[in-house]
Amino acid sequence: MNSTYFKTSRLAACVSAGLVGVTLSYAAHAQDPQAQSDSGESEQKVEKIQVSGIRSSIKESLYLKQKATSVVDLVVADDIGKFPDENLAEALQRIPGITITRNGGEGQNILIRGLGGGYNITTLNGRKLASENAGRDFNFDTIASELVSVLQVYKSPEARLIEGGIGAVVDIETRKPLDLEGFTLSASAKGIYESRTEDVHPHASFIVGDVSEDETFGILFSGAYSKKTLRADTYSAAGFFDEEEGWGADSAGVPVDMNGNGQIDGQEEIFASKIPSYMYFANAQDTRERLGATLALQWRPLENLDINFDALYSRYNTDGHHYQIGFVNYDESWTPGTPVFTDAVFDDSGRVVSMKQTGNTMVELLNLTNPRKTDTYQLAFNTQWFFNEQLSFELDLAHSKADNENAGDNRFIVARGFIDAIDINHNTGNMLPDVVLQPGLTAEQPYGAHYSRNTGTGVEDKINDFKLKGVYQPDNGLLSRVDFGVTYLDQSKTQLEYASRNSSQFSNGGQYLERDGYAYDDSSVFNAGDFNLFEIPKEVFVPANFDNFLDGEPSRTPEPWPSFDYDRLLDFYRSINAEATDASIVASLNESGTYEVQERVTTGYIQFNLEDEIAELPYLLNVGLRASRTEVSSQGSVYDLTLIDLQEDGKPAGNAWRDPVPSSFSGDYSNVLPSLNFKLNLTDELLYRFSVAKVISRPSLGYLRPWLAPNFDTYREGLPQLSMGKPGMEPEEAKQADMTLEWYFEDSSSLSGGVFIKDIDSFIEYVEGPLEVEGIRYFASYPGKSEFGARIKGVELAYQQSLQNWLPEPFNGLGFQLNYTYVDSNYEDPELKAAGLPFQGMSKNSYNAVVYYEQYGFQARIAYNWRSKFLSDPEAWGGPYWISDYGQLDASMSYDITDKISVFAEATNLTNERYWGYVKREDQVSYLERFGTQVALGVRASF
Repeated sequence: MNSTYFKTSRLAACVSAGLVGVTLSYAAHAQDPQAQSDSGESEQKVEKIQVSGIRSSIKESLYLKQKATSVVDLVVADDIGKFPDENLAEALQRIPGITITRNGGEGQNILIRGLGGGYNITTLNGRKLASENAGRDFNFDTIASELVSVLQVYKSPEARLIEGGIGAVVDIETRKPLDLEGFTLSASAKGIYESRTEDVHPHASFIVGDVSEDETFGILFSGAYSKKTLRADTYSAAGFFDEEEGWGADSAGVPVDMNGNGQIDGQEEIFASKIPSYMYFANAQDTRERLGATLALQWRPLENLDINFDALYSRYNTDGHHYQIGFVNYDESWTPGTPVFTDAVFDDSGRVVSMKQTGNTMVELLNLTNPRKTDTYQLAFNTQWFFNEQLSFELDLAHSKADNENAGDNRFIVARGFIDAIDINHNTGNMLPDVVLQPGLTAEQPYGAHYSRNTGTGVEDKINDFKLKGVYQPDNGLLSRVDFGVTYLDQSKTQLEYASRNSSQFSNGGQYLERDGYAYDDSSVFNAGDFNLFEIPKEVFVPANFDNFLDGEPSRTPEPWPSFDYDRLLDFYRSINAEATDASIVASLNESGTYEVQERVTTGYIQFNLEDEIAELPYLLNVGLRASRTEVSSQGSVYDLTLIDLQEDGKPAGNAWRDPVPSSFSGDYSNVLPSLNFKLNLTDELLYRFSVAKVISRPSLGYLRPWLAPNFDTYREGLPQLSMGKPGMEPEEAKQADMTLEWYFEDSSSLSGGVFIKDIDSFIEYVEGPLEVEGIRYFASYPGKSEFGARIKGVELAYQQSLQNWLPEPFNGLGFQLNYTYVDSNYEDPELKAAGLPFQGMSKNSYNAVVYYEQYGFQARIAYNWRSKFLSDPEAWGGPYWISDYGQLDASMSYDITDKISVFAEATNLTNERYWGYVKREDQVSYLERFGTQVALGVRASF
């Protein structure tokens, strides 16, 4: 007896016996399980495609796309356990219509056809995957790309697919063990060099699996580990005066002492300025550690029974340190007396482009820490029973959980330093101004304590997913397939909010301590301008730990500055008053910001595939209906507005209303979502598709929480303000249509084009206006359905060409992939339409270009992805805030030393591109980031 076969069979029996139960007794009339699949026509393959190498991965993805029922785009690993990109967001950006957001240069979230956030749904092997994101978005940087086999993006829905995404459904697919051909072991290891930190960090992955001798049982295990420190250097600014934007809270000008009297003489000495009102420089160093693993067991004890268990685990931790300095270029209530601005230079339009700040010149030293400690896992069991040749059933059970542990670990620490002067010259022709601090900041000079805020949001997301599905395939006739089923999804997301109670407790040299009745030692207090400040001991400060700041920018920037040791700073506060430190600075649970939202979605669906010919041209018509009932409940704590008694001065008497009281809500709503997908084979190679459907996106979880936050300090329209949640908010609805023409003229080549439109009925947005609550009239802000909707329309073009049959050796190893997307949005709201602004985050144009070569054991790939500018904030200080267009060049290559061992090199952001944004005008730079180049060298082996 073969020992391997004996062990795997015994393991299979142990794992599966308790799960199969009485199902075995009904399996007598079974047929080959390969004949059926719940995933629709796209998985009914007529041939086995071995994926090995770049061209083969393209061939596989095109095959799956061609056979799909709906509009689908895919990325397939170009070898077992290997993706060409570091994480899933970066792999998805190669698909037409997808752009990504970046965190320190690394891809994190995706937008599909201009829609991000809660407009897209992410699943793992068809099951909704929990996310540590506080909203409905999914952070794709949490999962290592080596754990994934295929990424599928469903741009047009089918009734069998999960609802809730006006944008798209993204399915992350892992491998099944019985797809292996015997024992498989593949492993890789590489070192990653980051150009700005000049550090080298490890990255390793493996995948191992085996199948029994009779090919009825398989096991597959994969793992990945990486650790690296990313560095980003940034400039940020706010406050640009523009006559068209008006003067007031939403705009600012620069004051210049033109007559030399040492003060600003009213509006006549305040000018439009290219120099912003606030300026910040920051160095971010983020150590990111990712650990992930998958396990899959597959057993076919009978020809008609397929049993699967799979699991995924991912841990992603980052420490997120930011070292920052900042200063203001006008007089504020919180600056130490009036600074003096002189030596002004003006451009042709009358804007200040150069000046000098002296007098009470304050530069703030800031430490920001935003760590992420995330864990995500999913456990799933699936069994398929093929009753006969026509009918099959499937039971699928899954549990998923994601955590982001943060009990007040975020730091926002500010100390105040004082220097002689700041020279600012924005008249050099560079994107950034020359800024010279006199003297530069060091760890040795005195700093005053100001602001110490600790915050954090702990998130726990739990999902239970149940599906009972069936497929019926008649032997002949117009009706070729019927998919039907019921699903139940139970998701609960809990948010725990932590914050300091009084971040300014140690500011102003003990003023607030005295106000709150704390005794303190004032021996360390010193005076600066209008301020008295506690002088922070020198041992709290750490010398600068970076150099070559904003390398690549020709502008002069401040010399590297020191940072804090937070624990030593906290010890210093405790030496002044330990009770005040623990009560005011150390973060505590904020009950009014803590809540849980639970959704239970019960769904039934049915869809029919009709196949026949029109004028001797084969077609497939997929018609489906998905009906769901969503039960929503939310629990939290809110301020007790019934206890508010307003006095003559408009302030509430006492603080009893500030003690949060429990609040809960429950409600439900229903949706019926029809869909139609039509595919016509004009030739064996040329396909026409048309799809139309009704779709929904559920409200942001923040809207659904119990939330009542009054403000009696700032009035609007003579009323105190009130911010509210609305737990009963129903989803946004839209109608969408797609039409594509796809030409598959060779195995690894295709040409396709498509148009799409999404008609969103109305948006969920904040409604503002007077509202009476518990007998008091407020100016309230709360979620509501807008009166107007919007339309998104666009074009997608893609061309993939292998030159294998076009060029002689050795050039026939060349090939390329090109795609372009155009997306436009049009608001129905007359006010928004008049402003002419697009959706936030939506680039009108984007494209991807990949050139590859594969021959003689050598593989090389150069990839460039580009997106045009997009709107970040339509109401920024001084006008709309745009992120400029951005393009990035990445490359990889490998060489097979033997059939089993290869060496490889990878590089991202080869040209060290800047990521930047501006307010209204391109020369009013509001943000600029440099995050360097990463280079990796490694070895891969397969057995």
